Amino acid sequence: MRGISLLLLGLLSLPCAAAEIELYAWERPPLVQQTLDGQGAGLVPELTRELFRRAGISYQLSFLPLQRALVKVQQKPNSCVLLVERRQEREPYYAWIGPLLISRLGLYAKADDDLQLDSLEQARGLRILSHQGSGAGDYLQGVGLDVLYSNKESLNLSMLQRSRARLWATSAAVVHSLGAKPAPREVLPFLTLMEDIACHPQVDPALLQRLQTSLQQMYREGWVQALYQQHGVSLE
Repeated sequence: MRGISLLLLGLLSLPCAAAEIELYAWERPPLVQQTLDGQGAGLVPELTRELFRRAGISYQLSFLPLQRALVKVQQKPNSCVLLVERRQEREPYYAWIGPLLISRLGLYAKADDDLQLDSLEQARGLRILSHQGSGAGDYLQGVGLDVLYSNKESLNLSMLQRSRARLWATSAAVVHSLGAKPAPREVLPFLTLMEDIACHPQVDPALLQRLQTSLQQMYREGWVQALYQQHGVSLE
C-alpha cells in the first residue's frame, strides 16, 4: 500500500501538459481564408502556425463569424480568436497577444473616377463600402460617415464597379488579391490598424507570455516582414 501511495503521489506531482488552445478565425480574404477541408490559408494562418510552433503550444483551428467567436471566447477557457482590433471597450474582456497584423487602410474609388480627397471630412455625404468586422467601417462611422457593410470584399468590389457606392474602405492587399482590371485606385489613406489574438481572460499567463515572446522574436528576426513581402503586404 505504501508503494502504491508513493506512486500516486509521484504521478500527482508531475507537471500537467499544456492544454490545447481552441483557436477561432473568421474569413477575411486574402489574409484569412478557409480551405475546402476546413483548414486556414493566407498570411495570418501561416504566421499563426509558426508562432504556435515556436512557442511549443498546440491548437485546433475552426471558423466562426467574428461576433460569435468573440462571445464564445469570453465563455470558454483555453480559447482565442484571430484578428481582433484592440479597442478600449474590449480591453478588459480578453487577454491579448500582438500585434499579429498591421494593416494600412485607405479609401478606394473606381479607376476612372477623378475623385480627389484630402481628408475624411471631404468624404461626408458619400457612401463607403466596408467589410463587416474589419474595423474600418466602425472607425468611419465613428466620425460620422455613411458606411455600407457586406461580409465579402468581392461583393464590395462589385458594388464599387457598379457605382452602388463611390468609395471602398480596404487595404492594398485585398485590392491586389481580387485582381480587378483596371484596379481601384487609392484616393485617401486614413488608418493604420493593429489587430491581435484575443484570448479568454483566464488563459494561463505563462502560455500567453511564451506566445508574446515568440512573436516579438519573429519581428526582431525579420520573419514577419518577410512573410508580409511574400503576400504583397507592406508594414508601412
